Amino acid sequence: MMQASTRPWYQGAVNFWLKDVGSASYFIAATITSFLCLIATGIEELITLMIMFSTICMYSAIAWQSIKMQATEWQTLVAGYREHVMFQGKVFIVFNNLISILSIIIAGNINLLVTLTLANLIGLIIWFLNRSFSHLFTSVCYLSFFIATLVCVLIEQLPIWLIPVNVVAYIAIVLANKNFSSAYKWRSDSLTNYRNGLQSGWSPIPSGLLSNYGSSINKGLFPLSYFVGSGLSQYLILLTLLCTLGVAVNLFYNITEHVIFVLTLTLFAIVSLSLWSKVQKHNSWELLSTLPIYNSSYSAKVALSNSVLKLAILVAILCFVTASTLSLVNPTFLIFNILSYSLACSAGVLLSFAIGNVCKNINLLSFFMCISFGLNMGLANYMFDNGDSVSKLTLMVAYTLAMAAINRFTARYL
Repeated sequence: MMQASTRPWYQGAVNFWLKDVGSASYFIAATITSFLCLIATGIEELITLMIMFSTICMYSAIAWQSIKMQATEWQTLVAGYREHVMFQGKVFIVFNNLISILSIIIAGNINLLVTLTLANLIGLIIWFLNRSFSHLFTSVCYLSFFIATLVCVLIEQLPIWLIPVNVVAYIAIVLANKNFSSAYKWRSDSLTNYRNGLQSGWSPIPSGLLSNYGSSINKGLFPLSYFVGSGLSQYLILLTLLCTLGVAVNLFYNITEHVIFVLTLTLFAIVSLSLWSKVQKHNSWELLSTLPIYNSSYSAKVALSNSVLKLAILVAILCFVTASTLSLVNPTFLIFNILSYSLACSAGVLLSFAIGNVCKNINLLSFFMCISFGLNMGLANYMFDNGDSVSKLTLMVAYTLAMAAINRFTARYL
């Protein structure tokens, strides 16, 4: 084993947090979102979600480093390796919290401090669980993000008394740290979990779930389904079931805007997962282009852009049907709102895949995907609330057509 040496705390940070694609996807998202909190201080609903998202993402990045330590033997071979990486993670958490506190001060809303303490508590649970149980990473992360989203969407303001409760719970977990004697220990299954996570984009859906019902969808969306895998049809089926559930609940409780928000959030999260799986199979182009159905690699790329266009059309239809059904209970939303919202979601899908066509570097892709995720979410929800005129609908039609053209044009860079 190498002897411990004195090194600056920031040494190797780029390799640990930006060149490891697992940590980078969460770390970059957390960093960008935390800085955007300073801009969104005037929108309480948005900043609440962003504080929760950025904090949990930062803890998820550290949790992924914990899984990497269980999957490799670096901490055994290099003295002080684990302490060095974990110290960097703690510095990033403190920095993330300082930015969030600054945004809370600017917003002048103490209730946001409740959100921050709750986000830290959820993040700590993610980190500590995955230090010992790497197979729980996907399920714990998605469950945490789901709960955090529900809290932000359904609860307007968390009670102030939760601040001391969250702080006490946080301290109690930290003090119980020594009881996790198996933390960071090497495990053979951790390497499998690590590789599967990178290849599947941490999809929360079991590989066999609904796989028998999506064959026709995968055939219709080929060759996109070739890169994304069976998860593409699973995502679409589950998204449809989610819309059906939202419509059913809306018959008894008026939660139209909440359903639209969750639908939009889930949609672009699915797009991100699909893009990740597509990037992991980027080197499979040679095998695809050798199929007898394509004359050249260019024809295969054109077919891929066409399948993305089909996906965007399916998304537009699903969003239109869902929003139209929801508006039956809440007739304040006009047909212009519904059409503009559907086109915004469709254009967002096309924009995301166009970015994936151009970006080869995973860190660059993560950066632009975070930006486009926020823009697509904001535009779609804005159009649902305010897209009530012919002029806005016309703009959305032009924007969607432009995104379709850009997606087709950028396919040549695949």
